[in-house]
Amino acid sequence: MLSRWIQDAGHGGYDPGAVHLGQEEKVWNLEAATYVNERLNEMGISSTLTRHQDTSLSNSERTNIVKQYDKCISHHFNAGGGRGAEFIHSIYADGKFESLLKEEFTKAGYPYRRTFTRTYPNRNHLDYYFMHRETGQCRVTIVEYDFLDGPNRKQLNNEQYRLGMYECVVQAILRDEGVQEKKEEKDDDLIREQMHRVVSGSFRNRELAENRKEQLAKNHFDSFIMPIEINEHQFYRVVVGSFIKKENADKRVAQLKRAGFDAFIALN
Repeated sequence: MLSRWIQDAGHGGYDPGAVHLGQEEKVWNLEAATYVNERLNEMGISSTLTRHQDTSLSNSERTNIVKQYDKCISHHFNAGGGRGAEFIHSIYADGKFESLLKEEFTKAGYPYRRTFTRTYPNRNHLDYYFMHRETGQCRVTIVEYDFLDGPNRKQLNNEQYRLGMYECVVQAILRDEGVQEKKEEKDDDLIREQMHRVVSGSFRNRELAENRKEQLAKNHFDSFIMPIEINEHQFYRVVVGSFIKKENADKRVAQLKRAGFDAFIALN
């Protein structure tokens, strides 16, 4: 029997996570969780998300959701100037899955930094990270893809580069579950296809983007602001969902237009 997975998009809402040069960690965390979640479901592996949009979750809200599942990836990006992926598992886990992650990342040419565990100060029988300590029997792996402020920063700005990292996580999970992907399904162009982002406004002024975000919230649409550089000019896009499948993005655009908002789909 296959495991029930949950993808945790770290941080969110009022908590941006690490921030560097306008890039908020929470945005890419959600991108990663969404990609892995959709790929697993395509492969017949049950998976869901702790958050689908830019919403806030307390530690207890997050762990209460996660503990209902068998296995979890908590998706993050690091800060502190280093380079490479880090995989963190519970002191009570054997680290075998994290070894699969290391193999997939290095095989694909992505920098790997370390795999480790950490105990609570002066209480060596407890995990340091609450995602390990407070999630019951769920096996949780914290994936820190790379450092927002590290030497790999330029590569991280490339969406195809990021999607390739997320696909490494998918491949490790398939191996962990003993699921083989058919060759005709494993087409690199399909696997690494761009996310379809639904955008409701692209502004030169961040304050205008914040206003649009508030208007959307009043109409029950969660959104987040994504800084993007176009022709050497800084813009702030208001993103109301990121989807692998275009048909899902089309549905969100239709919902927005019925609510009176302009919207379009962006591939980068």
